[in-house]
Amino acid sequence: MEQFGAAGHALLRIATLPAGRVAATRDDGGDPAAHLRALTADPMVREAITVSSPALAHVLDAVHDGRPVEERRLRRAVRSTTRYVLRMATRPTPFGLMAGVAAAGFDDAAKIRLGDRPAKGVRPDAGWLLAVVRDLEGDPAVLRTLRVVRNDLCAVRGDRLVLAHLPRNVDSSAARELSIRMTPLVGVALAGADRPVRFADLAASLAEAFPGAAAAKIENVLAQLVERSVLLTELVPPDDAADPLAHVIGLLPPDAAAGLREVAAAVDAYAAAPAGGGLPAWRELTAATSRLRAEHRSPHVDLRCDADVRLPDAVAAEFAALGALLARLTPPGTGTAALRAYHDEFLERYGTARLVPVRELLDPELGLGLPAGYQGSERPEVDDEPDRFRDRVLGELVQGALLDGAREIELDDTAVDRLAHRDDGRLPPVVEIGAHLIAASTEALDAGDFRLVLANMPMPRRAGALSGRVAYLLDDLRDQAAALWREAAAAVPAQVTFETNWSRNANVARAPIVAAHRLPVGGFADRGDPAVLSLDDLTIGSTGDRMFVYAPRIGAEVAPAVLHMLVLRYNSPAPARFLCEVASAARRAIHPWDWGSVAATLPYLPRVRRGRLVLSPASWRIAAELNDLELPQDTWNRLFDRWRERWGVPREAYLTSGDNRVGLDLDAPVHRELLRHELARRPGSLLVEPPGGAGFGTGWLDGRAGELVVTLRSAQPPAPAVRGPVRLPVRTRARAVRHHPGGEWLFAKLYAAAGRQTELLRDRLPVLTDALPECVDRWFFIRYFDPAPHLRLRFHGDPARLAAEVLPLVHDWSADLCRAGLARAMLLDAYEPEVDRYGGPAALEAAERVFHADSVAVLAQLRLRLDLPTGLLAAANHVDLVRAFDPEHGDDWTAARGSAEHHAAFQAIRRTAIGFIGGADLDPRVAEIWRARRPAVARYGELVRALSRGASPAALLHMHHNRLVGVSESSEGASYAIARGAVRALRDRARHGR
Repeated sequence: MEQFGAAGHALLRIATLPAGRVAATRDDGGDPAAHLRALTADPMVREAITVSSPALAHVLDAVHDGRPVEERRLRRAVRSTTRYVLRMATRPTPFGLMAGVAAAGFDDAAKIRLGDRPAKGVRPDAGWLLAVVRDLEGDPAVLRTLRVVRNDLCAVRGDRLVLAHLPRNVDSSAARELSIRMTPLVGVALAGADRPVRFADLAASLAEAFPGAAAAKIENVLAQLVERSVLLTELVPPDDAADPLAHVIGLLPPDAAAGLREVAAAVDAYAAAPAGGGLPAWRELTAATSRLRAEHRSPHVDLRCDADVRLPDAVAAEFAALGALLARLTPPGTGTAALRAYHDEFLERYGTARLVPVRELLDPELGLGLPAGYQGSERPEVDDEPDRFRDRVLGELVQGALLDGAREIELDDTAVDRLAHRDDGRLPPVVEIGAHLIAASTEALDAGDFRLVLANMPMPRRAGALSGRVAYLLDDLRDQAAALWREAAAAVPAQVTFETNWSRNANVARAPIVAAHRLPVGGFADRGDPAVLSLDDLTIGSTGDRMFVYAPRIGAEVAPAVLHMLVLRYNSPAPARFLCEVASAARRAIHPWDWGSVAATLPYLPRVRRGRLVLSPASWRIAAELNDLELPQDTWNRLFDRWRERWGVPREAYLTSGDNRVGLDLDAPVHRELLRHELARRPGSLLVEPPGGAGFGTGWLDGRAGELVVTLRSAQPPAPAVRGPVRLPVRTRARAVRHHPGGEWLFAKLYAAAGRQTELLRDRLPVLTDALPECVDRWFFIRYFDPAPHLRLRFHGDPARLAAEVLPLVHDWSADLCRAGLARAMLLDAYEPEVDRYGGPAALEAAERVFHADSVAVLAQLRLRLDLPTGLLAAANHVDLVRAFDPEHGDDWTAARGSAEHHAAFQAIRRTAIGFIGGADLDPRVAEIWRARRPAVARYGELVRALSRGASPAALLHMHHNRLVGVSESSEGASYAIARGAVRALRDRARHGR
């Protein structure tokens, strides 16, 4: 069964110039000015450069007019113009008029038509328009006519109103934080602007609420709130505005819109001018924008190619095969290491029985704060562990290719099996993959004589992400994305919008709304609109395996996502990034080919291919000595030639830095000069062979460089979402309970090596617990490893007696261990109970009594030194705990718990597990220990089930495994699988009367 199928429409990205135009850039003939005139004689080239680089366009104007230009500036212009022409001929990534887009489809046979009448999409620069909007918002006459709304990123801290994300400084890429005094007038203004309200009406209502305040003062306060983005106006164009200029003009009084109407007319005139014949109209447009706002920010231009493209179904099938192969080679884990660590903290704090409002969760005082890696987070960065086995396999493959003199590694079944990760059986519902389609002709395509070369681009798991910013030009792709957003996810999709940290980036963040629900974060929106979700609507919960976003208002899990490729880490407010990352982590990732640590250590990496699929082209890390700009050119040429010969670098290659690349002829003097200049700027740049291994461009596409982006849909149904209504209590905004030393809880941390913890618990802790006075009504322990291995010991009782009697006992006991070399140190700390994780305040004492009973039970079992696999003992305890927690349905819960991933652990000890857990081979001493624990567990189970339908014992089992075994995901997973397998087997026996 095929794992993926290709959607009907694909995005085709096409370089504007054919690859043959590279030849004209190879030598300047000793006359830079004449060379520049020759390079830019094509009106399309001249216009494309003018749109992309106004500064270079001024130099080219002088050269074409015959005006003198200083030599150094002329040489710089040759370098820049060469780079632009090479980009137009070798790189299909859309950018102004340098490359364009078209929709492609699939059919029985290839049908390709490339015309010469492309269409332009023209919009004002987002940063320029935002600056104009800010000017207009500063006009009281305009402001009074506009609706305003409270910025939902505002939060109250004490007597201050804090806005942690201020992206609207158009001159800065850094978001700033604002803090103002929360006066009564400001508080009433924010309450009055919870829904959109006309500025003048809000001012009038405040005048009624504060009759002693002058109207001018009230308007001034409100205007300052607008200026500081505490109040947001409707004048800022939403992300889905296909015509942002028309949006602004439509909200303005006629006299205030005159300048923008002039710009709009110039936009229309330039868009209507034929590509290559639009320079006069472009100059009129830039003049119009400059008259309205002096700083120069070129309008944003996209190009829709004049193309009809139908590709053979075999190409779609090969993309599906590529997706399936990459799924095998990608680790099955989801989310970042930082988010996985955050989920662990979430489970410890809240468990699986609470929905936590997202605002509260991200508040560092009320909740957990932000995950590691977020601006403002105090958590240290967390990185994924390197896959050392995979690195070793990759190293062997490269070494083998070098020894064999091979230019490529062909991945056979054995190599794929060695590189493949454990298959968890899951696939993302949707993934987008970009690749270069290499074929000599349409006939070659039809004959299956083609290659797909994986492109250097991300693989988003949301339909339309790679085409979202140009979807306003391509209706087929927009409609396809909307359909897939509706159909390909079990959770309710919500399209996230926000103002970017750097306003110019909004140029590539504009995308149509394709989801049924919008989720604006820090932007103008009517939160009363049923189609709008706000931060106040959203909560975070956990299934135990993953976090999820849940909206009680609509009774469903929500999947927030964006329809563009901006890196959220640098461009979005923290809540927007967090919500998207939580939703994304619920879906299995597929990653491009990754060389791992091998990439940083080897100077040459061969091509990697499997059949018609090229996963990675050959690449070369350029020798460090070639970065030296001080070397004479002759010396540099000699060193470069020697390096090329040594490593077999071809004549044609792409100079690559990140996702920036340009094709070069390494024999051409001008290209070498360009290479030297780029190496000085970006020393880590690579040389990468052209897609397919030779030549720029493709014959089937009239010799133009192209990239095809195909949306793949999984053949398996999406993983089920959390469906509503979820009856988990939503946590209220209450300060966390914290017991400091000297109170009713004494909390001690005993630091000792992880390998010694079981010995200390079995042989040493009973010495302390047996000596505790009767004032201690409950105590418990857990194992912990952050920041270093230690045992956490907690004792509850009368504060005075804890200090006078118990603390000296703990002191003497720990001091003896330290002197004996069994422990390193003992520290006291504050105890913050995980109230929400165990059922809320009403259930906390009952939960703590279970912790006590389980601690006693674990110590007793450890002292028995049973000749039994630890996983089996943990599994048997799990079964008994669940039966005590819920006598009627406990086995049902256990039978459904655990994953097939660990089933082998049960199979390995099947007979022993069934005998021990079924009771036939149960040690009577263990049975007696369990019997003593059950009443506390039963009381707690009755209580939490009454408080919350669907209450789960998962947290109890997790902490029991911690006490008995320690912290180990694999061991814990195996214990659940053993418990599940044994309970299912015992049920089968009972059902069949065996």
